[in-house]
Amino acid sequence: MTRAARVLLLVPLLAVLLAPPARATTDDPSPRRTTPTPPQQTAEGYAIPVTRRVTYSVVTRGRTTASLAVFRRQAQQTYDDPRGWRAGGVELRRVRRGGDFTLVLSTAGAVPSFSSQCSSQWSCRVGRFVIINQTRWQHASPAWNRAGRSLRDYRHMVVNHETGHWLGRGHASCSGGGKAPVMMQQSKGTGGCSFNPWPLEWEARAVRR
Repeated sequence: MTRAARVLLLVPLLAVLLAPPARATTDDPSPRRTTPTPPQQTAEGYAIPVTRRVTYSVVTRGRTTASLAVFRRQAQQTYDDPRGWRAGGVELRRVRRGGDFTLVLSTAGAVPSFSSQCSSQWSCRVGRFVIINQTRWQHASPAWNRAGRSLRDYRHMVVNHETGHWLGRGHASCSGGGKAPVMMQQSKGTGGCSFNPWPLEWEARAVRR
């Protein structure tokens, strides 16, 4: 082999040996900086500070068949949502027992056991008890379903509505179109207003301290 041929063979070998090491790629993103979660915002775009902290526990009444785990989780999601009573500065947190009020998942037949003013057809609030009728929780209401609204939104609405009573809000009405107040008895209809699972701004403002 000639000297020129040997040089030609050594050139690619030297290129491999002298090349910088390739960087490994991985699906593991750590360490990596994360963007902090933005504060909860109102429709006006500013953060509402917590001015009222409320605790609650969850129990059942009657032989319920709905998942209690789902009930607990979705109720807390409703309370955490910045469109809910959190927009009024109210933070609601579940505790194992006791608390400021009791959220109840009740069979329809057991709802009147809280008060003669409660109906087996609807949800109710009596004293410290915020009572969600299991039939409504599982199937919403005829008026809500006729409007084509989702079961998840109904659950937001009924938890917000009955908890709103505990927070001191009475029933509200709606006329002239627009969104219905969450304190309207939307399970029975809205009188031409649009179904709405969240407190309106003036409703949230009314519970601020």
